[in-house]
Amino acid sequence: MSLSMDKSNAAPAISPRYETRDANVRGVFTFLVVLSLVLAFTALLCWGMFKYFSGAQSNRVPASPFAGARQLPAGPQLQVNPREDLKRFRAEQEHALESYSWENKEDGTVRVPIERAMELLLQKGLPVAPNTSSTGPSDDSQKPAPDGSAKR
Repeated sequence: MSLSMDKSNAAPAISPRYETRDANVRGVFTFLVVLSLVLAFTALLCWGMFKYFSGAQSNRVPASPFAGARQLPAGPQLQVNPREDLKRFRAEQEHALESYSWENKEDGTVRVPIERAMELLLQKGLPVAPNTSSTGPSDDSQKPAPDGSAKR
């Protein structure tokens, strides 16, 4: 035990607080040379591919005689006065909602003002589709309602 205590109480060796050996200059230089060669090879390969594909592109025959003609797009359609446009649009919508007109004259469909349409709906009610089942009319209205107080 006395030996281990002596080792633990011994002063640690003093180490300098900097790198004691130099960097490997030969390794760094070799890395830079290899990196330069790879970059040069890649640049030459890209340049060669560009030349090859640009030459192949220029030798193509156009698919249409109009392929070379340039079409100009339509000019921008700007709103000069958006407030007036919105007012006019809302007035047109309001007129359509509050006036009678033909929706489809051949089919006999008309447009009715909203207030009048609501009055007609209250008078006539919603249309009900006829029962087209092949078994005949169902007698659900004659069945007794289930009793909610029954135990399950």
